[in-house]
Amino acid sequence: MAKGKFLLEFLTKNFKPLFSENELGALGNVATTEQIKKEFGALPKFEITGDDILGAFGNRTRAIDMYKDNALPFQRGYTKLVRDPLKDFSMRGQVGALQQNPTLATDASVLQGKTIIPIVGDRTSRDVIITGIGDLDFDKPVRTFGGVQFMDDPNQGWASMMEAMKSFNKKVETVEEMGGKPVGMTTTMGERGGDFSLDTANVIIESLKVKKNTKKNLNEMTKIIKNQQYRKGEKTSQPFEKVPNLNNVEEFANYFRTLPGSARAELVKLFDKGEMQNLGAPNIGQIRIATSNPGLLDADFLGMGARFTDLKSGVVPSKHPTYDSQIMKASDAEVYTFGTNIPKTIMLREPMAKVRSEGKGLGQFKSMPADYRKLAMNTPVQVADQQLIDEASKFLEIQRTLGDEEAYKYAQSLIPAT
Repeated sequence: MAKGKFLLEFLTKNFKPLFSENELGALGNVATTEQIKKEFGALPKFEITGDDILGAFGNRTRAIDMYKDNALPFQRGYTKLVRDPLKDFSMRGQVGALQQNPTLATDASVLQGKTIIPIVGDRTSRDVIITGIGDLDFDKPVRTFGGVQFMDDPNQGWASMMEAMKSFNKKVETVEEMGGKPVGMTTTMGERGGDFSLDTANVIIESLKVKKNTKKNLNEMTKIIKNQQYRKGEKTSQPFEKVPNLNNVEEFANYFRTLPGSARAELVKLFDKGEMQNLGAPNIGQIRIATSNPGLLDADFLGMGARFTDLKSGVVPSKHPTYDSQIMKASDAEVYTFGTNIPKTIMLREPMAKVRSEGKGLGQFKSMPADYRKLAMNTPVQVADQQLIDEASKFLEIQRTLGDEEAYKYAQSLIPAT
C-alpha cells in the first residue's frame, strides 16, 4: 500500500471520526506497531482540531439533553469558565503505541452468568504523546497513561490507589466466594475527572515552561495558590501554602507531581479559575480535552461499558504512574467494549432501584454527583440476569437503528419518570 494512502486510512480510522465507528476503541487493529514503524520509520504524528471534534460530536444527542432544556454543549463541561475550550483548539501529538482493540459487543449476551462490578474511571487517553496544544509547542512531550485503555494491556484489569483498590478487591472476593464470575465494567467520570491524573499535571507543567508570561504575573499566581483556603465544617485549611514560586518551574513541577492525587486535582481546578486565567495560566479546559480519549469526549456522566473484562481477586503493585495498586484480569479474559455508554439505570438496575427508594433523588436517569460518590465509595454489584441482558441489548439495538434519542427514551421508560 502506498505510504500516503496508508497514512490517510490510519488517521481517518483513528482520528478523523474520533472513533465514531467503534468510538471507544484503542488505536489497534489497523496494523501492528512493527508494520507501521517499517512503513514510516516511526509511529504517525497527527493533529486534532476543535473543528474535528465538533464535526464528530457537535450534533449528538446526549443523556443530559433528555432532561435539561438548552443543555450546554459537551465541551463546556471541561471548564468552569464561561468560554468554549474548542475555540482555536488544536492538539498535536504522536501515536505512542498500538494496543489490541477490545472486542466490540453488539449485545449484552457476553455478560450471561456474570456479576457486574462498576469501575469509576476518568476519560484520559493512553499511549498518546502530546507535543503541543494551541500555540504552545512542548520542549518535553507528554505521554498519557489512561484511562479506560489501561485495561487493554495484557493481564491488567484496573489500577487505583491502595485503599480504594483494597475496598474494590473485597467486592471481587465476595462475588468469587458466592460462586459468581466478577466482571469489572468502566463507569465514566465527569469531564474534569482526570484532574487527579499525573497526565494532566504534566501537561500543565510543560505549558508553564513554554508559555510566555511576566515574572510579576507568575508571582501573583503563586500568591493566589498559597493563600487558597478550603473550609470543611469548622476547620479551614490552606493546603498549598508551601507551593514553590512559579518562576521556578522545576521546583513547582516536583511539588505538583508529588502532591496526593486529591490535592493535585484541587490545584488543577484552581488553575482553571478566572483570576488565574487572566494572569496567563495555561488553558485548563483545552488541556483537559487534549488529555482525553477522543471517543469519550462527549460520553455520558456515569455511562457504563466503555470497557469490561473478567477479573480475579488480588491486589498487586501497579505500573501506572498515577496509581500504586492494581487488580488483574482473570486467566484468558477477553476485553470488551459496547462502543458506547449504556445508562447506569440499566447496567445497575437493582442498586439504582434501591437508592431511588430512599427518596433522595438518586439512582435516576439523571446522574448526580452524589450518585458518583455512592459508586466510588460503596461499590454495588449487579448480577447480569436475563432482564439486564434483554434491556441492555435492546438499548444497543435501538441506538444502532434509531439513534441516541430513541435509545435514551427507552432507558427512561424502564424507570420512574425523571
